[in-house]
Amino acid sequence: MIVRQKIIEQLQGKWARFVDFNKSLSAEVKDYRGALKKLSQMSAADLETRLHGIDNPGAVPTVEFDLAPDLNLDFPHIFTNHQHAREWASEVLLDRTTVAVDGSQIRHDPDFSLPVAAVQVAWFENHHSRDGRYTKDTLFEILDPDELLVEVDGETIYSEQKVNLRRFEMEAARLCSLIEKTASGLTPSSRLPVAFFDSSLVISFADRLSEELQQRHIDAVLKLLRCSRDAGIPLIGYVDSSRAHDLTRMLSHVFNLDNAEKLHDTRLISPLLAWGARTPMFTCARGSADLKKKGVLDHFDEFRREIGFVYLKAGGSSAPARLEIPKWIYDKGLLDEVLDAVRAEIIVGNGYPYVISAADAAAVINGADREAFYAIFQRFAEEQGIDTGISRKAASKARRR
Repeated sequence: MIVRQKIIEQLQGKWARFVDFNKSLSAEVKDYRGALKKLSQMSAADLETRLHGIDNPGAVPTVEFDLAPDLNLDFPHIFTNHQHAREWASEVLLDRTTVAVDGSQIRHDPDFSLPVAAVQVAWFENHHSRDGRYTKDTLFEILDPDELLVEVDGETIYSEQKVNLRRFEMEAARLCSLIEKTASGLTPSSRLPVAFFDSSLVISFADRLSEELQQRHIDAVLKLLRCSRDAGIPLIGYVDSSRAHDLTRMLSHVFNLDNAEKLHDTRLISPLLAWGARTPMFTCARGSADLKKKGVLDHFDEFRREIGFVYLKAGGSSAPARLEIPKWIYDKGLLDEVLDAVRAEIIVGNGYPYVISAADAAAVINGADREAFYAIFQRFAEEQGIDTGISRKAASKARRR
């Protein structure tokens, strides 16, 4: 249990650091909001000229930039109440297939000497038909010692990163399968489907991984991007709480500002957007945090500069969501229709795309599920004559509970 007084004492001792952080953040906000005002007086051509010759400026404008004063493209519909909004959403989604995939995992329990982990991936396929047709299902995969152990400095250890990788690969592969299946059933009168990926498509987190794990992440997302493009079905990478710095990095180059260390794009632009409004689309031109090596996008082959992004206000008081979108969708004039489908899913899901929420609910593995998994694993191992080597500490904890 925690002791309130001890927490208060710690806060009192370190409060000055919180104050200093907030002052520094406020200074960054002031500088960058001032830069945004200057940016509103520029054209896309002016901005591209300023960014010319910079390999990884963070973001590069599209022609939409000239249509969006103050980086704001208003949502043209005004809803008088939630029922009105839901009626609009129903019209947008009727007979439009939307699909999403999400995953969960069971990490290796160090109390067991026998390494084992598991990944569960779930998908939701909603046809939004009048008869209410949908599909919801799961895949479950156990990871054995060969798939979990790595050698580091001559020592064999368990790698949680390999569990994360397998989950990512399974999510991407399953969404690709759903895209191909959906495409095969389309007719000339079908409404444009939309596939949701509950993650970034830019995957800069892979920048911190080993070369092997990074490449496997890149291979998985490139397969998904090509799958979407070849099938002609739009793909949205939906990031609810983005900490990206692409726009702030662009501003730092244009106006010679110090890099924003604490200020993220979402906080910078949130005051500019009302519900449903969005920024113009930008091309993601992100590099590596380590300037001495290539960034993940530099390994994206034909998609290196073919992933765009917009920020969309999905909740009245929350920060905007970041939507990462292959540029072929924009080039084919499909962006507005796709974003309306995203808004409609957000309305149905009360602030978060319903199709993603449904996949998440099907994928989730709770504490009771994990305990059940390990009980089944231990019983099965014993039946096979294998000692799982559960520690005395774990056994003691189980008895106390």
